Amino acid sequence: MKRIVFLLFSFALLFNVTTASAAREGTVFRRVDCEEKLIALTFDDGPHPEKTEKVLEVLDHYDVKATFFVVGQNAERYPEIVQRCAEKGHEIGNHTFTHRYFNRLSALEAENEIKKDSKLLEALTGVPCRLFRPPGGIFDSASASLASKAGMKTVIWNVDTKDWAGESADNIFKNVTKNACNGSIILFHDYTGNKSHTLEALRLVIPYLLNEGYSLVTVSELISRSNAAG
Repeated sequence: MKRIVFLLFSFALLFNVTTASAAREGTVFRRVDCEEKLIALTFDDGPHPEKTEKVLEVLDHYDVKATFFVVGQNAERYPEIVQRCAEKGHEIGNHTFTHRYFNRLSALEAENEIKKDSKLLEALTGVPCRLFRPPGGIFDSASASLASKAGMKTVIWNVDTKDWAGESADNIFKNVTKNACNGSIILFHDYTGNKSHTLEALRLVIPYLLNEGYSLVTVSELISRSNAAG
């Protein structure tokens, strides 16, 4: 009887450890549980030969840092822009190599998209990618696990500015003021169509957040200063 109880206890312990490990692998950050007034601005789909440079100018003007989720095929075309982002202290994240939605890919294709982008970005910056954002924010536990196995946390967002849809600067500003809070991850794009109002919106959003007492940090810094990390 004691042996049976011991075996059952051992099995339960193993199950709990395995489950906890799986939970860690599947962790996805939409925002970070944080008591400090910290927010992360993120930019997807770049680099763009003109727009990324203009975003950098705005960030420099306000002396804030951001995270750029970079598409590999764009980085191949404009490697110097990726390097400039990194040199300025901004964080570079993996946004796959060709920006194909994962619900249209096989597991092997998805893995190759992640690995190819990470290899290129590390070669350009000298720093391994620690963050992954799936195209369109479309993911499942399998893709989150792929990212985890590649040493990356999956990062989505809790505030979508919809700059990609051509939202006006005023509407973007209202969206941010309504929904941003401690630990927010805000989605912008530095590779958008000509009707985008990203730059105008940033000139409204950044000073507002700073005046509200927020510090604008990279996603990795935000995570490192979360309640869980403390």
